Amino acid sequence: MFFGMTDRITDISVKSFTKYLIIRMRGVPSLDSTGMNALENLYSYCRSNGVNLIFSHVNEQPIKTMRHAGFVDLVGEEHFRASIDDAIDHARRLLEEEEAGRGA
Repeated sequence: MFFGMTDRITDISVKSFTKYLIIRMRGVPSLDSTGMNALENLYSYCRSNGVNLIFSHVNEQPIKTMRHAGFVDLVGEEHFRASIDDAIDHARRLLEEEEAGRGA
C-alpha cells in the first residue's frame, strides 16, 4: 500500500448532501490489512451517513484483497468501475434514477 493511504481514508468526511463518494485507486498498487480495515471503516461511516461508495481503477492486488475480505460483495460489484470517467457516469446514472424515482 502506498504511504499515507490509510491516513487519507481516515480523514474523509462527507457533507449532508453527499450521496456518492468515488474513491480513485489508480495509484494504489497493493492493499494490506490496515488499508482494508480503513476501507471497511469508511464503508460503515458512509452507510451511516446515507452515502454509497464507488471505486475506480482498483488494481489487481487490491481487488483480490477486497474480494477475499468480502468487501466487493458488501459494496456491490456494480460499484467497482474501470475508470474515473466510468465511475462518475455511474454515479450520475444512479442519481438520475433516484431523482426519477422520487418524482414518480
